[in-house]
Amino acid sequence: MPSIYMNAWGIATLVCCVFTLILVVFLFSLNSRLWYTRALAWMYIGAFVMDLGFFLGAVFPEPTGAYHRYLTVPGALFGAFFLVQFAFAYPRKFESKFARVYIFWTVTGLCLLTAVGLSALFIIQTIDTKPGFVLAGQLYNFPKDVGRSVARGILLEVFIFLIVAIVKCFHITREERRTMIQMTIALLLATLGPGIVNLMHQRGALSHETFQQFFVLFTLVSYFVFTIVFINNTVDRTSFMTKILGISVVTMLLVIQAMSTVVTLQQEKHFDQIHSKNSREYLLNGELPIDAAYVLSYPGRNSEIYDARVLQNPDQIDIPLKEFQAELVKSVATGSFADRQARVINRLDPDKDDVVYYSYFFRDHADDRIIEVGYPYLIYRSFIDATSRNIAYLALALVFVILVLYPIFFSRSLVRPLNNLLEGVGEVNTGNLLVKIPVMVQDEIGYLSESFNRMVRSILDSKNKLQEHADTLEEKVQERTRDLNAKMEEVQALKVQQDGDYFLTALINKPLMTNWNKSRYVGTEFYVEQKKKFAFRERDSELGGDICITGNLRFKDDSDRWVLFVNGDAMGKSMQGAGGAIVLGTSMNNILSRSAGQNRVIEESPEQWLTDVYFELHNVFLTFDGMMMASVAMGLIHETTGRMIYINAEHPWSAIYRDGKAFYIENELLLRKLGSPSEFEFQLQEHQLQSGDVLYAGSDGREDLDMTPGEEKRTINEDNDVFLRFIETAGGDLAGVVDQVHGFGAITDDLSILRIGFQEATAPMAATSAQAKDGEANATGAGTSAGDSADILAQARAKFADGRRLLENGDADAAVAELKAATELAPDYKDPLRMLGQVYYDRREYAAAVPWFESYLELDNDAANVWFLLSICFKQTRRFEDARNAGEKVRELQPHRTANLINLSDSYRVLGDATRARTVIDEALQIEPDSRTAQQVDSLLKSKGH
Repeated sequence: MPSIYMNAWGIATLVCCVFTLILVVFLFSLNSRLWYTRALAWMYIGAFVMDLGFFLGAVFPEPTGAYHRYLTVPGALFGAFFLVQFAFAYPRKFESKFARVYIFWTVTGLCLLTAVGLSALFIIQTIDTKPGFVLAGQLYNFPKDVGRSVARGILLEVFIFLIVAIVKCFHITREERRTMIQMTIALLLATLGPGIVNLMHQRGALSHETFQQFFVLFTLVSYFVFTIVFINNTVDRTSFMTKILGISVVTMLLVIQAMSTVVTLQQEKHFDQIHSKNSREYLLNGELPIDAAYVLSYPGRNSEIYDARVLQNPDQIDIPLKEFQAELVKSVATGSFADRQARVINRLDPDKDDVVYYSYFFRDHADDRIIEVGYPYLIYRSFIDATSRNIAYLALALVFVILVLYPIFFSRSLVRPLNNLLEGVGEVNTGNLLVKIPVMVQDEIGYLSESFNRMVRSILDSKNKLQEHADTLEEKVQERTRDLNAKMEEVQALKVQQDGDYFLTALINKPLMTNWNKSRYVGTEFYVEQKKKFAFRERDSELGGDICITGNLRFKDDSDRWVLFVNGDAMGKSMQGAGGAIVLGTSMNNILSRSAGQNRVIEESPEQWLTDVYFELHNVFLTFDGMMMASVAMGLIHETTGRMIYINAEHPWSAIYRDGKAFYIENELLLRKLGSPSEFEFQLQEHQLQSGDVLYAGSDGREDLDMTPGEEKRTINEDNDVFLRFIETAGGDLAGVVDQVHGFGAITDDLSILRIGFQEATAPMAATSAQAKDGEANATGAGTSAGDSADILAQARAKFADGRRLLENGDADAAVAELKAATELAPDYKDPLRMLGQVYYDRREYAAAVPWFESYLELDNDAANVWFLLSICFKQTRRFEDARNAGEKVRELQPHRTANLINLSDSYRVLGDATRARTVIDEALQIEPDSRTAQQVDSLLKSKGH
């Protein structure tokens, strides 16, 4: 019978040993003069010693196997010591002499003393300690409390490493910081994770089996992650073949570990089936089962167990019947007596080792007894070893194949062609354009070699042609300059004509976006920002395909108004989209005029009218044969009941904001775009609004946001629920939603948002916006009762609603009076402050707008859109320093808002800070390179030499 017994834990630790040994050889083979590489190599030597100790403890299931801890303890402690040194050295040492000398030697000295002292302490504690068998880990080990100080010491060293790594991140570059973080995470997986579970195991919170599983998982995964990160980031020179071997070995070892676990579990199941069956045959023939060591009988009566006796004991084993009987009583109480269980016969004599058996239990109902059949533990380990040993041989063989045969196999097909290619690149770098690389194999590298040869020939031909043209260069430059000037004049004339066309189209499009709604119960407002920005004759404008329209209709047998809303997005960029918006806006305004003109009452039902309107618009767009289409959300809302009928033609889902929560009212596509053939049968949708509900409809621009503006590869938001979070964060306020959109990412499309508030003035107080809630406690000053405060706030809200309605009807002066009355009633009510500032801003009375915006920001200092409007007001009133400060606040809240960056850059330019003006305008051009206004500021700076 062999003295080494392999199992899943043995294979796992063998895998760790092989991999750490390979890492050690790899790191030392780099011939690096960098200290952090050597520190890592020594750290992995410690890890290898620790894994070797675990391996020896796993394959020697006898008391001497417990002394594997003499390897695992020093290996772990000294490995952690070198880990701290790595943190000090990677990616470079601290620049200050104090940190490089005094702190380094103090910290590393403490770690070294910890490693040496705890290793010695552990050995002293175990000299006179008798090891015992740990069933869960299937090995011999010392008592748990012996290693607790070691576990704490390992965690202390890892904690020091973490602190040094964090401090290091503040003293290195951004790119180095990213690599440092990746390294730290990878190494923490291999140290902190096993350290924590080891401490929990020592305290009894985790079984040894669970500790083993965590250890292998953390070790293999972390080594794998670290290998990838180190190879990709180290400045030490590595070869392509090294990376192939490293990845192959890691992958193979992970597969071997997974396979061994599965196979061992299956073998344990087979062992149990065989020996359970053999044990039960004792009732048939009364003979000692094969490999069994003893048979015991426990008479049972009503699940109670009495005197036990030995039925078979050929080897005269000293069986502690009373202890076995007590354990069985406990098993019967828990209902687990039929499972395989371990029996450990403890020897009181320190010179004698404990003996371990595996027992199987079953009931003999005929004689009312319980039979126990015991098998030596090594029988089980021999059974598992038969398969596990082959897996271990297979793992070693595969490592040999990868490390030895892979380089031979890839030498001609990969390594030599790559080396030839590198030599050719080196020759070209020295100026030799006559070099030609031999093509050895017709594969990807062969194709690359042929392409390199063609490239070198092309460079040589170009060099010769360049020499030929050198003599006539001055004459050709003059000729080309004349041609270029003529083309530039032509392009400039075309650009002016194009901007004129844009401006004319924008002028046509703007009056089509109408907010004709005059309902007292349903408030409508919208925000439209087209993606295409341009300037014509020093007048800024924008162009796009989004449009919003509202109005009122009356239908037969109903004296109340219905509110019509339309939010559309025409297909195409710039002129194409604007053309679609003009078609949609013209058609919709014409329909609205003929349906509601001169207080007309429509004879047909709202459902029929909305159906007819859809088909009328759809047929208009169909005439363009697919060259012009538009998505649209359109519907009718009864102003008193809140009944809403609507359609959504391939438009983003509409949302409801209610009681502080936002949700979509659609969940599936039912109509295609206007002008697009549809496989769906037309049908209207219906929703019931409640008092205080706010309905939001918006175009794709509300959530199709660039998360990485300015970078070469754009990352577009894919979270469809982000718009709901915008609404909730803004408390249902439209300006707040717009701020959230701008702050989340760069807008990549036209943006339009239509807000419809249903009976907000009569809504319960809990449904008010966040700022109204804040105003409840302070609206009337000190000494006012809660009921009076609520009444005054309700009056202020009513004043605000009246002011907004007057403003929508075009009576700005009366609206201002109502809004000011609202602010006098509730000074902390933000909505009228914002609207007063907006009124004066729209009327270009910038000085009058400033105090209202400033009062609003005293209550909400993070309102980016208000800061932006205030910055423009400051600039228009020549308060350029204030304009700069406000613009920087917007830049902090919304770093990719292009309009603010342009305005801020111009403010810096006026203040004479050309360096910052250049930095800010470059940011704007990275986000929107085609922005005409940004290009104008850029040209102004360049004309001054900046």
